[in-house]
Amino acid sequence: MTDWNKWLKKRKLCADNILYIYRRDRKTIIHREDGEEFALFAPVYTLLALFPEDAFLNINKGIAVNKARIVDISSDGVYTISDGQTFQGRKRNLSAHRQLRKQMGINALPDAQPQAAPMSFLAYCIIELVFDANGHGVDFVFRYCNKEMAHIEGVPVEKMLNRSFYEVFRNGDKKWLVTYADVALNGTKHLIHDYSPEIGQQLNIYCYQPEQGFCACILQVADNIDHE
Repeated sequence: MTDWNKWLKKRKLCADNILYIYRRDRKTIIHREDGEEFALFAPVYTLLALFPEDAFLNINKGIAVNKARIVDISSDGVYTISDGQTFQGRKRNLSAHRQLRKQMGINALPDAQPQAAPMSFLAYCIIELVFDANGHGVDFVFRYCNKEMAHIEGVPVEKMLNRSFYEVFRNGDKKWLVTYADVALNGTKHLIHDYSPEIGQQLNIYCYQPEQGFCACILQVADNIDHE
């Protein structure tokens, strides 16, 4: 009989670094925050019993998500995780999803904004791509920033909103513009691990498309590395 606690420990899997657990091709898949996945034959409920009771939410048959990594719950029960992955919660439990959304402090943005904001302890922003006369993305403008963005970036929210990134951060690296444009235009998802010269820190940035022409970014400060 498999010792699943030992199995998890050997693969450095724990409640803090697992984003979600789901069923695929008759196997249970564990998705770790670095993007690596692990397949096994144990049912989802067997694994959930190994973690703290409040660490994961079983939102649908064969789908459990890390409660701390939920960044949005839509009005129709779609859960967005910190890497941009989405899962549909049980349709019959829409009122429960909405109540959870309220309990977690996930509040809708004004109607003019593309999507709801995530939990306050995650830095989150929505940027809109700005194009030149030839239709090429040349800049992006902050359309929404939560308070944690101000903490990470060191700039008050009101000085970022509706302003160009390169106006706010004169030394901003334009290499990220290509990735943001890909997300905003093509609906792709990206996970960026890179050094941010404007704030002098290593960042993990999860990007997804909340609406055509927009890119939503969830930022986390990673371990610092030396940059000469």
